[in-house]
Amino acid sequence: MNLLRHLPNTLTLCNLLFGVLAFMALDQERIPLAMILFIGALVGDALDGALARRLGVDGPLGVQLDSLADMVTFGALPAYMLYYIGTHFGGGSLHAELIAIPAGLSAVSAGLRLGRFNSDKRSREYFWGMATPAGGMLVASWLWAHHTHQTFGLGADEMPLLLVLVPAFLVVFYQVGLKLPGLKSPKRGLITLYMVAGVIAIGFLLHGAIAVFVGIILYVVLGILNLLLRWF
Repeated sequence: MNLLRHLPNTLTLCNLLFGVLAFMALDQERIPLAMILFIGALVGDALDGALARRLGVDGPLGVQLDSLADMVTFGALPAYMLYYIGTHFGGGSLHAELIAIPAGLSAVSAGLRLGRFNSDKRSREYFWGMATPAGGMLVASWLWAHHTHQTFGLGADEMPLLLVLVPAFLVVFYQVGLKLPGLKSPKRGLITLYMVAGVIAIGFLLHGAIAVFVGIILYVVLGILNLLLRWF
């Protein structure tokens, strides 16, 4: 029995496990642990599909497991993170219900995005709409910026409307079919992706996690500009 053939699905299940454990960590207000678990889930998600293709064991079970894990880790968990930000760092400026509903809708939109992804026949050289891991990274970085007190004017207490605008951003751009570059993209797409990643990395060194939050928004904005410029 070749145990390697089960490794991709094992990584997918680790993604799911880490996502569930991150919920529990946040419930105990252990934000650093939740971030570590979220990063672990990201690594599992990044490796499972590539490894499955490399080993020639990609199949329908892996596809369904991947969507299930992503729904928990990059759909439901970010929604809870948004609610956590509003209730713990929002300064009480918005009622919990006004935070919960937009946050919940972001998870619904993520679920629709994942369901459509499995049946989408378009080329996988690009992401057609914002990928749910990118949305999860946006929210997780915003939470970490609050935890480290490095929001630089973009905190929930300073701009309470962001507790509505951020989930609204996710709801819209999970569904709008912008062509966004990924690691499988042709040269121009890769150049764009590396430029954004470089800006985010420099910003992170200078200003912390809020640079990831802003950088992912920039990534989507470049997708909007590409509709006019046709760069990638």
